[in-house]
Amino acid sequence: MILDAGCGLGYKAAWFAEMAPNALVVGMDFSDSVAIAASIYKHIPNLFWIKGDISNTGFKSDSVTYVSCDQVIMHTENPELTFSELVRICAKPNGQVACYFYAKKALPRELLDDYFRIACKDLTNEELWTLSEQLTDLGKRLSELNIVFDSPDIPLLGIKGGSYDVQRFIYWNFLKCFWNESLGQETSVATNYDWYSPSNARRFSEQEVRELVHSNGFSELCFHIEEACFSGRFIKSAG
Repeated sequence: MILDAGCGLGYKAAWFAEMAPNALVVGMDFSDSVAIAASIYKHIPNLFWIKGDISNTGFKSDSVTYVSCDQVIMHTENPELTFSELVRICAKPNGQVACYFYAKKALPRELLDDYFRIACKDLTNEELWTLSEQLTDLGKRLSELNIVFDSPDIPLLGIKGGSYDVQRFIYWNFLKCFWNESLGQETSVATNYDWYSPSNARRFSEQEVRELVHSNGFSELCFHIEEACFSGRFIKSAG
C-alpha cells in the first residue's frame, strides 16, 4: 500500500499507481482537491482518494508500505505530530517515508516570512494573488538587471558569502520574489502564491530534520540537502 499524504490534485499519486499497478495507492488531502483528482484519474483502477487530515489518517498502525509527503508537512498545524502519524502507519519492517522539509533561510528572510503570516493572515485569495503577481514582477525586474556581485559572509544574519545574482541574493536572504524565465509568468506567480498563501509554513534546520527522523525510530536511506529544502527517504527498523 502506498499513501500520497497531502496529494493535492493527485498527479504524484497517479504516477505511483501507474508505476506499481499491483499496489493499492491512496491519495489523501484536507482540501476538495481530492474530488478533482478523483475525476481526472478515475480510469486508474488501483487508485483511491480520501479527504482527510494527514496528521490523523485513521489508518491502522503498520499498514502502509510507502508514504510520500512532498512539500506538505510544513503546512500542517504541528509537523512533528504529523511525522509521528506517518511513522505510526508505516509498516514493519522496512516501511519507508519520503518527506520534504522547507529549509531555514537567512535571518532577515525568516523574520519577514514569520511576520507576514502574522500580519496578513486575513488577506483574501485575490489579495494574495495580486501580491504574488507583484513579487513575480519584482523578481523578473531584478533578474533582468543581470548584475552579479560578491557578498561578504555575515554569519550572525545567516547570510552566506559568495557570488550572487542580485535577484537570488534578495530571494534567499530577504524576500521570496520567485522568477524563473524558463517556467514563465504563470508558474512563477503560482510559486509565489504557494509560498505566501498557507497560514502555516514551518522551516527546519538540517539538525532538526535528522533529530525528528531518529527520534521516531527511522534512519536515513538517502538524504538530500539544498538551499530550499531537506528531503529524503527514511526507513523503519524492525525493532
